[in-house]
Amino acid sequence: MNQKAARRQPDLFDMDDQPTAPIPAQREQLAALVEALLREIIAALAAEEVDDDQDHR
Repeated sequence: MNQKAARRQPDLFDMDDQPTAPIPAQREQLAALVEALLREIIAALAAEEVDDDQDHR
């Protein structure tokens, strides 16, 4: 068996490298994305609540 075949594939959860923090521009983009997603969730929940109220009449 050669040396390359004997090497183990790295595990998905091996944390050999230290995680890096996003740069400020990435942080702003991520914050905007999270805000947009939360607004979408709130709108969907509000629309669902209105639909539920109409079904009970």
